[in-house]
Amino acid sequence: MSVDLHRVIDLTGAIPFDNIEDAKVVIENFCCNNIAVIVTNKATNIAHGTHHHDSYEFVIPYAKLPSAVIDNKVYDRRSNSLFAINPMQEHGVSINIKGFTLCGIHIGKSLIQEISEEIYGSGNIVFSNDSNALNHDISMLIRLFLEELRFKQTGYEFMTNNLSLLIAGNLIRQLRHNLPPRPHNVPKGTKENIKKAIDYMNENYALGVSCTELAQLMKMDQYSFIRSFKAQIGKTPYEYLLDMKIEKAKKMLNANGYSITEISMICGFSSHSHFTSTFKKKTGISPTDYRLGL
Repeated sequence: MSVDLHRVIDLTGAIPFDNIEDAKVVIENFCCNNIAVIVTNKATNIAHGTHHHDSYEFVIPYAKLPSAVIDNKVYDRRSNSLFAINPMQEHGVSINIKGFTLCGIHIGKSLIQEISEEIYGSGNIVFSNDSNALNHDISMLIRLFLEELRFKQTGYEFMTNNLSLLIAGNLIRQLRHNLPPRPHNVPKGTKENIKKAIDYMNENYALGVSCTELAQLMKMDQYSFIRSFKAQIGKTPYEYLLDMKIEKAKKMLNANGYSITEISMICGFSSHSHFTSTFKKKTGISPTDYRLGL
């Protein structure tokens, strides 16, 4: 178990756990440059009251949290939901809570602003405090990040640095905030708009793109979007995206610059086995045989 409170507090400020003096029992933390992930367990007691810090925080409660306070407003948070807290925003709980499990992802303000600038052309990002369903891709990226820092295999620094960027970028893309969508996210079901949806897939395939997300970006209901897309392209958005990933994977396999595990991650597959089975289903051979020209 890793507990380095000095590194954590640099991002989180004072930690509101009333039994923090026994840190190795009540929390596990993982730090990497501008990101710190705190995981609590059933021995963790959270003291009532509010605090603030200069980092962005993204909270995943693993049990129902009926007393979350953000800017003096009390919220009920579902188990396995996800919500954001902005720098210097007062937050905490309205009652003492004993034995609570959660995951708190603290990301330095400069990193979020830099990535926001790259994606939206502005670093002045402010997240909504709404509760969201925990996205599978975000959950997977956090799990990979924690595993790299738990086991510290060769090259873990490289992996965690890149996973940090993917986690931050995915959070920015998935959660509601003040910045306007990119110009191609317009509410029309025309051929031009479908092309812009395809452009969006090309830009974001590695981070995960769902039909629901694309429909929302196009300001259409999901079923109308799928029908319109298939009518014009001949495939559903899911089929098109999967074929796109396979084609990109083929190019990387031919280049011989990446391992098959790396290719599966870069191309947005949930695991090595998922990539291998999908590739074989689509092409008739395994990624290894394709690379070998068999």
